[in-house]
Amino acid sequence: MSQLDGTLKLLGITDTNIHPQDIREEIHGKGSGRKKYLVIHAELTYTLLKCPWCGEDALHRNGHKLTHIHVDGPADQPAILELNKQRWRCANCHSTYTATTSVVKPNHAIGHDLAIHALKLASKSLPGKTIASFTGISTNSVQRILNANLKPQASRTLPVNLCFDEFRSTKNAMSFICIDADTHKAVKVLSGRLNKDIKEFFINRYDLQERAQVKRVIMDMNAAYQLIVHELFPNAEIIIDRFHIIQLVARAMDQIRVQCLKQLDVHSREHKVLKSLWKLFHKTKPDAKQAHYLFGLNEYSTEQNAIDLGTSVSAPFKTAYTTYLAIHDALMGGHYRKLATIITTYKRNGSALDTAMATLRKNLTGVINAAKSPYSNGPIEGVNRKIKELKRSCYGFSNQENMFKRVYQLIA
Repeated sequence: MSQLDGTLKLLGITDTNIHPQDIREEIHGKGSGRKKYLVIHAELTYTLLKCPWCGEDALHRNGHKLTHIHVDGPADQPAILELNKQRWRCANCHSTYTATTSVVKPNHAIGHDLAIHALKLASKSLPGKTIASFTGISTNSVQRILNANLKPQASRTLPVNLCFDEFRSTKNAMSFICIDADTHKAVKVLSGRLNKDIKEFFINRYDLQERAQVKRVIMDMNAAYQLIVHELFPNAEIIIDRFHIIQLVARAMDQIRVQCLKQLDVHSREHKVLKSLWKLFHKTKPDAKQAHYLFGLNEYSTEQNAIDLGTSVSAPFKTAYTTYLAIHDALMGGHYRKLATIITTYKRNGSALDTAMATLRKNLTGVINAAKSPYSNGPIEGVNRKIKELKRSCYGFSNQENMFKRVYQLIA
């Protein structure tokens, strides 16, 4: 019996009222779901004098009830606790009572520790089928555990700094997500990203006094969100994410570079630089002193010489490159006055950069605030990356409610 007691301790079962009697291995399931289980047969019994229902001292033993409880077994083998529970019957009120244990809730077949183990596996972005395979329970049981323990709720208090963004949820639907810019905790995930849905949530959930305490809303250059920010948060300033500002100008520069490529001889040195060494034009501090062998150009040269060679083929491309560097340095260095000057004094030259600079000019206040403030949309972009990994590992979701529960588990 001491060896059997040791097995219970190994499984984390410390209830002294459980008395093991036998341990064996059995195969359960059908088809590909057949698994070898470790089965521990035990009896649950203790002394009970008064009836839990009427309080009278009129109980007498009334046989046993055999139950099968899935418990957290060894790492490579699921376990089942075959528990024979003592039953009592009251001679006064004629009610019956079955012995209970801390291992499992009454009328449940999955132990507490196993449920916790399933939740931990779910937090690793594992799909339900994989969790079921590891724990030895069904996929539906895994989902019931998630439903019972994950309760997505909006934040009770509204943070001072908010991050706005959207992500693709189920069936190509775009959903809205808002998090605390300081703690990176979820504020709310909405099934839609329309302004009416966002306004309805914030107005119904938080009063005007709470919403007036919001100081900053960080977002990308989504014009739709900007229309409702000051309506919802009258004292908040809009901050455009720095990454999206740099990305906008860099994409315009790449469009001009591709246009230049089409006009050059494919065997020219300029074509080789613009095609193979395009990453050099995104470096803010190229090496101008030490020569390296540059693959693509197939010669030794400094990075700055290669950049000068590439920008010499087109005046619009050189303008785009110098503007890209100037905006990057001013934005990342916090020189907001210089940044405002670059954007407002830019002269159109008929290139793709004209559209990018017009967009920055349209969002000038938010762009200037990005240079002033240390806040960015980095936290919420990281959350979106976790959501993408969750969808990829789970092969997508058909039920949006179940997906949101998993999302809240990642960022709660």
